[in-house]
Amino acid sequence: MGFTGRILNLVALMKIELPDRDVRLCDGGFVYWGADKYDCVDELFGTVAAAETFEEKTGDEAPGGKLTFLPPSAAAGVGLNNPALQGSRMRFWLGEYDPVTGHVVGTPDLTADLAIDTATIKIGKGTRSVDIEFESAAKRLFMVMRGNALCDRFQQACYPGELGMANATGMPRSTAWGAATPNT
Repeated sequence: MGFTGRILNLVALMKIELPDRDVRLCDGGFVYWGADKYDCVDELFGTVAAAETFEEKTGDEAPGGKLTFLPPSAAAGVGLNNPALQGSRMRFWLGEYDPVTGHVVGTPDLTADLAIDTATIKIGKGTRSVDIEFESAAKRLFMVMRGNALCDRFQQACYPGELGMANATGMPRSTAWGAATPNT
């Protein structure tokens, strides 16, 4: 993103790719990025009330965070708790816009590429909000693939006819693959 003037008119953009449509939100008013309109309110999500600071994690935790939305109705709040939304891609950009035309200038910088994890409805006296937690695609690196093992059966399932694991089944000591069994 190349800044073009002495005064910077910055805009934060968010796109959520739901199974049935895309949600395009910005941090105030509305702007156009190409033919797409980014607005500060959506018919399902409503507006963003709060954003938890996005954090990088260490160890066995993937980067993530949380956004709090104010849905426009109770039905919209329930709609945000739909399990089909889990895994929907969320992307965030920071860009510059022209206040005269309302269009984004140049190409905004992609700041995060995430996925929806969980939604939690919060209802209080006269209030309703939905917390949507998101996580990095790196979370997939921590998934345990049950049944994937260093054994002949799994190797044959992936590569039929490949016999590299045929002699490596439950042996107490290492034996070279394909080596003949010693006579005792």
